[in-house]
Amino acid sequence: MTAQELILDEAPGTALEHPWTPAETVRRPTTRRFLGVGATYVAAFAYIVFCLGPILFMVLASLKTDVDIFDPDKLFNFQAISANYEEVLTGNTGAAQAAGSYMGASTGPKALLASAVVTGASTIFALVFGAAAAYGLARYRFKGNRDLAFFILSTRMAPPIAFVVPMYLLFKALNLLDTYFVLIVVYTGMNLSFVVWLLRGFFLEIPIELEESALLDGYGRLEVFRRIALPLAKPGIIAAGIFSAIFAWNEFLFAAILTADNVRTLPVAITGFSTSMGIRWGAFMATAAVAILPIFILTIVLQRQLVRGLTFGAVK
Repeated sequence: MTAQELILDEAPGTALEHPWTPAETVRRPTTRRFLGVGATYVAAFAYIVFCLGPILFMVLASLKTDVDIFDPDKLFNFQAISANYEEVLTGNTGAAQAAGSYMGASTGPKALLASAVVTGASTIFALVFGAAAAYGLARYRFKGNRDLAFFILSTRMAPPIAFVVPMYLLFKALNLLDTYFVLIVVYTGMNLSFVVWLLRGFFLEIPIELEESALLDGYGRLEVFRRIALPLAKPGIIAAGIFSAIFAWNEFLFAAILTADNVRTLPVAITGFSTSMGIRWGAFMATAAVAILPIFILTIVLQRQLVRGLTFGAVK
């Protein structure tokens, strides 16, 4: 006789009084689990809509005229145009001139080129110098090693606005304002501390026995760094490169103060769409979409390496 039959035998009629019968025991947790999973998916979907909704509106607005952007009936049902993107990518301002205001004949392409050059150069320099400095801090023990590493990181903690005036006066005295050199130097210096601190953790995680074996085989210290340490630290280098590129591509403060017309990056160029006749929303949104696209593609393509770089050794 089973346990349930014994209970029913001893206390007839009590089956309905026990809420823990087998049928209810299976049904209640299943319902709760279903509701919990459903609520999780609903919350995740709402969060995605909240984050991606403005980006969707930006892309749709970049394909509309300034009149259609504010027409509620043409939120999704509208005639797409390419004039906004033509102005940003090629400098063709025919549609803008017909509307009565435009940003300038070549500001869009020049801004795109300036952002690409400054971002690429500063990221490469930050990775080259940062990797060398991080390897030195990780492999060579000397008094104040950890203090020096923390001091390098602390330079990133200071507010950027504190450096603007001194840098402006310095580069003005050197007659270097409004040049690629200024932004490349500033962005490299600001990214260098982050790269050094991130890669130092990776180099510390690499077993030193691998490098000692290579040294015994006749490799020099530079060859060990280039052929062993750098390949093993590849996830960290990719992660550091992505974050450096994001900072340089999106930076506004130094670009707005240290440059003018010759080296105007995309974040600064966007402000040029506010004219005396109003804000040119179509071109504004197209420039913002173009500014987002490269970093978005870079992050998607290198997503696995980015996650691995942030979790393998970087936290330590």
